[in-house]
Amino acid sequence: MGFDNPPVPWKELEQRLSWGGTPVAGDAPPRPEAPARPAPAVRPPSGGPEWAELHVHSSFSFLDGVCTPAELVAEAARLGIGTLGLTDHDGMYGAVQFAAAAKEAGVATVFGAELSLDLPAPQNGRPDPAGSHLLVLARDPEGYRRLCAAISEAQLAGGAKGRPVYDLDSLSRAHGGHWAVLTGCRKGGVPAALAADGPDAALARLHDLRDRFGADNVHVELTDHGHPLDDARNDALADLAARAGAGLVASCNAHYAAPRDAPLAQALAAVRARRGLDDMESWLSAAGGAHLRSGAEMAARTARFPGAVAATAALGRACAFDLTVIAPRLPDSPVPEGHTEASLLRELAAQGAERRYGPRGSPGTADCYAQIERELDLIASLGFPGYFLIVHDIVQFCERNGILCQGRGSAANSAVCYAIGITNVDPVRHELLFERFLSAERDGPPDIDLDIEHRRREEVIQYVYDRYGRERAAQVANVITYRPRMAVRDAARALGHSPGQQDSWSRLVDSRDWDPDDPESRGVPRPVASLAQRMLRLPRHLGIHSGGMVICDRPVGEVCPVEWASMPGRSVLQWDKDDCAAAGLVKFDLLGLGMLACLHDAFDLIADHHGVRYTLGDIPTEDPATYAMLCGADTVGVFQVESRAQMSTLPRLRPERFYDLVVAVALIRPGPIQGGSVHPYLRRRDKLEPAECPHPLMEPALGRTLGVPLFQEQMMQLAIDCAGFTPTEADLLRQAMGSKRAPEKVHELRERLLRGMAANGITPEVAEDVYTKILAFSNYGFPESHAISFAHLAYASAWIKRHYPAAFTAALLRNQPMGFYHPQTLIADARRHGIEVLRADVNASADQATVEGPGRVVRTRHPHAPQAPQPAVRLGLDSVRDLGGPAAEAVAAGRPYTGLADFARRTRLSEKALEALATADAFRCFGLSRREALWAAGAVARARNGQLPDMLPGTEPPGLEPMTPVEETLADLWSTGTSAVHPIAHLRPALERRRVLAARALASVPDGTGVEAAGQVTHRQRPETAGGVVFISLEDETGMVNVVCPPEVWRRCKGAGARSAALLVGGRLERRNGAINLVAARLEALPAPTVAQSRDFH
Repeated sequence: MGFDNPPVPWKELEQRLSWGGTPVAGDAPPRPEAPARPAPAVRPPSGGPEWAELHVHSSFSFLDGVCTPAELVAEAARLGIGTLGLTDHDGMYGAVQFAAAAKEAGVATVFGAELSLDLPAPQNGRPDPAGSHLLVLARDPEGYRRLCAAISEAQLAGGAKGRPVYDLDSLSRAHGGHWAVLTGCRKGGVPAALAADGPDAALARLHDLRDRFGADNVHVELTDHGHPLDDARNDALADLAARAGAGLVASCNAHYAAPRDAPLAQALAAVRARRGLDDMESWLSAAGGAHLRSGAEMAARTARFPGAVAATAALGRACAFDLTVIAPRLPDSPVPEGHTEASLLRELAAQGAERRYGPRGSPGTADCYAQIERELDLIASLGFPGYFLIVHDIVQFCERNGILCQGRGSAANSAVCYAIGITNVDPVRHELLFERFLSAERDGPPDIDLDIEHRRREEVIQYVYDRYGRERAAQVANVITYRPRMAVRDAARALGHSPGQQDSWSRLVDSRDWDPDDPESRGVPRPVASLAQRMLRLPRHLGIHSGGMVICDRPVGEVCPVEWASMPGRSVLQWDKDDCAAAGLVKFDLLGLGMLACLHDAFDLIADHHGVRYTLGDIPTEDPATYAMLCGADTVGVFQVESRAQMSTLPRLRPERFYDLVVAVALIRPGPIQGGSVHPYLRRRDKLEPAECPHPLMEPALGRTLGVPLFQEQMMQLAIDCAGFTPTEADLLRQAMGSKRAPEKVHELRERLLRGMAANGITPEVAEDVYTKILAFSNYGFPESHAISFAHLAYASAWIKRHYPAAFTAALLRNQPMGFYHPQTLIADARRHGIEVLRADVNASADQATVEGPGRVVRTRHPHAPQAPQPAVRLGLDSVRDLGGPAAEAVAAGRPYTGLADFARRTRLSEKALEALATADAFRCFGLSRREALWAAGAVARARNGQLPDMLPGTEPPGLEPMTPVEETLADLWSTGTSAVHPIAHLRPALERRRVLAARALASVPDGTGVEAAGQVTHRQRPETAGGVVFISLEDETGMVNVVCPPEVWRRCKGAGARSAALLVGGRLERRNGAINLVAARLEALPAPTVAQSRDFH
């Protein structure tokens, strides 16, 4: 999910959300953001000829085109080009964006592709890619379908990403008269034959194309980029066309919109070739002529070829069509005899409702069954039962195979989804608004996201491929665009700088937003910075969406080409989620969630060691001890509420029941917290201001959140209750609030909102205030359904941490990396809760972390330690460096081992792996110290089969001094990333002499006291809305310290603050509503025995 900040300052937003910010008369709504490059639809210049440009590469030719489809359309409209054809390499990557931009600009669209024939391998890294080209234009929607199918077949036939394998005979059979074929650029078959073997060879190639694709479908293409040899080549091609009787057309073979884009095109060509511009000199065009031109200019350039411009325009008209005609349907779901999809869904809902709510007619079930019936009627009337059955089938596969999964998002608003087991949230109990999920006017199926434990998501994805066939299912693409760091690195490479300089300069750049004039970025040379800025947000390559899959009733590759992803077994569409939605493709989100895998592991460990089996559905609810732990911000490892910002707010929020946790999940997010929008709710929670609504009609929507709007559904409910919106109108409001042009879209509903509120007796001042809040909420509000789904997992993880901390810690360690914290912090937190953590041992450890031993009474003063005896956590062998998962599994399967020689002989591990195990003290079970094991590891690693262990030279170590405690800590950190003794503990005597306080001691220090604290850096954060403030989390052997570093302090101390693994911080203690912060005045590097790296977020 993505969350965008509203187009108003955070301080103003806070005021608005407090019902105190009614704008003065005459205030206008915020203006929608202007597009970066507007696309005015300009008529052709007076007297200019009609013109169609049919050979154009956009930025979706990935480093072989410079401009986005919208930018190309904008320039075409400016030049008066009536028809524009998009012909990117081997795909339709930009087709949807191209169609949308062209429709708005009034430019007719032609869809085609430049096919890469005879590729021996993927071509990235080559200055002049191998193979030849065939330029194909679709004449109509049927031609588009056939071309997409041919591209898909070739992409999948290649067996690897970036290597389509076309068969010219298959292409000849596929066109069916629905394609127009151009001879193309210098790499086209005809121009290439002309250059290599002369006119006769080129004529033979032209005749071959006409025989294959039809004489009327093949056109000889003339291109003039201002190169010295263009005229001679065009003369020869025109002569060939005359000899063969072929049509003659002209093109710009455009790779960018305007001449100003040529330098960027050259730089991207160097990036594609993985070379500097100096090394590309002989392959780059000096003319810079591969840009769009007007009809008048093209007529002048092709004056000696009469009729070429007119023929091109005519071909453009013949091939132009609207992309919206291609939308597919979902496949029919298999149903038992006597059932339809609708009746089967109704039966499943009835069975599920009885399990969830009890038999129909039993006390308290009337509203539940009525809601289910209402939803079923709407689902059937909209024709969506099959959609629900597909999702239900995926959920059933997960249940059959022991894979934790749950629906989230707006699906949690549906009682049908709850009844048939897609979600675990009861929308009737939580009074969720169904229209947030589905309404009568919805123009497509609803959106159901499935969270699946991340380690087993691939099983679910492959099940979908197997069930529906790879030809009817594919994953959605994620277009990887240039961000600042990647742009700086590639720009530096293109300009010939060394890899070391590329990396160094990229680290100076903020990964989110970048201003090259920022003092922190001034180390980047101006030419590199200027080039990088032009590259920002251009597509670089295609990735895979985090979980989106499309399923169609016909081959999906006929709608959008499909290609292999880099990940084995994954086929991916060439469109991202927004393009799929715009084209009418139905997307199912199968999202990997680490916390579900963690909870599954915890349930298994609890069952194995404590003898009780829990599921997400039967964890005890409303447990006071769990809420006390949350109120104390003791949430390391707890889903959604473990960040620094969340920990600092929980003591103020004081969650005491489930809905408080729902609010915490929605409210405690970095942007709202640092911007101040969290304060209105917290002030009312603290009873510092009355929890009132300006009008009684607002109470149903806002009563549960103390009169402060927190959720998107509340805005919809306000529109229904206060303005008389129908549920369908409320859904239109939801769509407007979530639109990319939200302020503009919401403003279109302003009069309807104000008129409806006036009819209900709401004063103009209050009505305007309500509208202002809805406007401020656009692109900001967190859906309540999301928050409830997440809160269920947050509560489950908190309950397990409180009552089974050993199992919880082992489960977290099994699923790293996940969440905010490094394993070192997770282990330190477990120890503070009284849990014993044992090092890895080749005869005692499993491949992953586990629990072992009889439960022992926990002895600690920690207020949230468990009352019941707890086992110890044993680190897994996979935590040791140079070992890896498969090797760890093999070692664990071979236990027990009689000695180091036996271990080395049977496992056949490398010398590096043996030395890492020795350094981790994993051979202590053989009576060897670390140094003794290190001494012997090399000798046993070099042993050969058949050698007697007693005959191995060098296995008996001389007398060796044991490692010091500091050396042992460094050995632990090097080999496993964690340590038995916290690194800061070794410095405690020296720190005490300097009167540096431990983290635990800060709890008793008065507000405003000047103090010093020290610790290992676990996190650095500089949120976008914090005005340059940097937040640093420090950890010592007693706990954690939140450091707030003002901008001026960060600028002065950035050298130490940004690069030191441990810090000593001097400043002033700040205590606010149970949260403790250290406001830094200075930062000093602390020479601690640590090698751990912080997890930094921006």
